[in-house]
Amino acid sequence: MNYCQACKVSVNGDWLNCPLCHQPLEKGSEPPLPNPYPDIPLRFNKKQVMRILTIISLATISTSLIIELFFLHSPKGLNIVSFGIVSMWLVVLIIIRKRRNIAKSIVYLIISLSLLSIYWDYVEGWSAWSTTHAVPMICIFALIAMYIAVRLVKVEVEDYIVYLLCAAMIGLIPAVFLFFDWVTTPLPAWLSIGFSTVMLIVTFIFYRGEVLRELEKRMMV
Repeated sequence: MNYCQACKVSVNGDWLNCPLCHQPLEKGSEPPLPNPYPDIPLRFNKKQVMRILTIISLATISTSLIIELFFLHSPKGLNIVSFGIVSMWLVVLIIIRKRRNIAKSIVYLIISLSLLSIYWDYVEGWSAWSTTHAVPMICIFALIAMYIAVRLVKVEVEDYIVYLLCAAMIGLIPAVFLFFDWVTTPLPAWLSIGFSTVMLIVTFIFYRGEVLRELEKRMMV
């Protein structure tokens, strides 16, 4: 049976890291006992998911090209459609990969979609739409989505509280955009900062004990 020095507990099964704090386990002298909680995979048809995404992507691009070339006589809108398609693939693939932890998935999505929007803005010649609108709105609605998701799925507080704090802290990044004047209008950035600040305060008021316990387990503070 392996042992975690940080949590002071013995762990059954063939775990290499502690399932609580994720620190490396010390190897026990006795053969490991079987895991009392067998791993039950979340089943999904990967090929079907990829096929559906491909069909939707091709249909969207084709429809966009027809509208742009025959009605608007300009292909510029294809850039926005392409951004949406890339975002769709990113969202689905991250959720599939991190499907066992909804809150962690949403944090990955915030970071990925924000970086993607900034890169896309840069490629198009930088009009600051990403730092002005995209990133602040992604942060705000991702926080709302995380709260709704963990409530609907009834996730334990300990399983999402650290990721909720991470998402709220990411929502403060638009303050950097304001400082360096990377926005064309400050309202979305201030909304993101205000919403994230309220979320941080509320979280510490109502879940202070859980936050401190999780930080102690995960970061050894």
